[in-house]
Amino acid sequence: MTASSREVPGVGRGVHALIPSGPTGPRPTAGQQASVALAALRTVPVRAAVVQAAVALLTDLAETALVQGDRDAAAATVTLLLEALDTAP
Repeated sequence: MTASSREVPGVGRGVHALIPSGPTGPRPTAGQQASVALAALRTVPVRAAVVQAAVALLTDLAETALVQGDRDAAAATVTLLLEALDTAP
């Protein structure tokens, strides 16, 4: 069973309200969701290996996504993740 953001403690209407609606309807793109989530959760501690895996996957997405906005969001996310890895203790 997968929990929605409204069922997970600490994630609720606040983050949900930050996610913008898409230009053609109420459902935001994956890129929009990722951008908002990263902006809201920048200080959450994670293992470096998880960040490295995300960088690998998002680098591929930045090169292959069909939607330019998703490519841009993936590339920006890669930059943020690499900066986080560089500044990690």
